[in-house]
Amino acid sequence: MVELAYVLIVGAIAIQIPIGILMYFDAKRLTLKNPEKYWLGVIVPAAGFIVILYYFSERKNLPKKGTDDS
Repeated sequence: MVELAYVLIVGAIAIQIPIGILMYFDAKRLTLKNPEKYWLGVIVPAAGFIVILYYFSERKNLPKKGTDDS
């Protein structure tokens, strides 16, 4: 059972890291504020998939560089 847990965690991280890299470059291409925030959110093993879903559903509405939301 412990081996299964290790395989699942390693598998999740193996899936999340490439997706996080793609999201980082996509956020930079869209000139979003703090593109590294999305990368860091994705590499968290438990919550990373939630961040991926949020990013792709809201990517057109995320704050961009140069806009003042103060």
